[in-house]
Amino acid sequence: VPEIPKSPRLRILSAYRLSPLGFFGVFVAGITTAAFRMVSPIYCKSIGLANQETAIFLTMSLLGGFLAQIPVGWLADYFDRRWVITFLSIAAIIISLITATAQPQTVFYLYLAAFLFGVTTFPIFSVSAAHANDFATLDSFVDLAASLIFVYALGAIASPLLVSILIEKFGSNTLFLFIA
Repeated sequence: VPEIPKSPRLRILSAYRLSPLGFFGVFVAGITTAAFRMVSPIYCKSIGLANQETAIFLTMSLLGGFLAQIPVGWLADYFDRRWVITFLSIAAIIISLITATAQPQTVFYLYLAAFLFGVTTFPIFSVSAAHANDFATLDSFVDLAASLIFVYALGAIASPLLVSILIEKFGSNTLFLFIA
């Protein structure tokens, strides 16, 4: 008779103790990607993009994240995951700061910025979770996954509200300054 698997448990402190970098990487991924996905339409409207241009802007970010998953995953398997997370984070900060401070002359620049943003930010969750899983035991993978998804959700819940308040107070470029 096959062994009945135990029910997964939420073990947030255990996830943190197991891999602080994986824990905070997932949390930051929740903050940044949710802020971008939920508040970037407001950003796009405030800089004068039409609805179709806003849709293309968001699509470009998703396309960048989609296309980056396999090469970034390969890099994370080939190199130390900590360095891959560091590289992605620094690149995301640079792209966010450039996007926040530059005055684009064409909408193509914004599409390129959104694409590069997706390339650098969306894989951070996967690499951070993989890094945490490197330290997990065979019987703790499901508990760790549940805990990391919960931590991601905490960041994802808080950031859109916070960013929308900051945008109202300081302007639309605050979105990318916050993400940086």
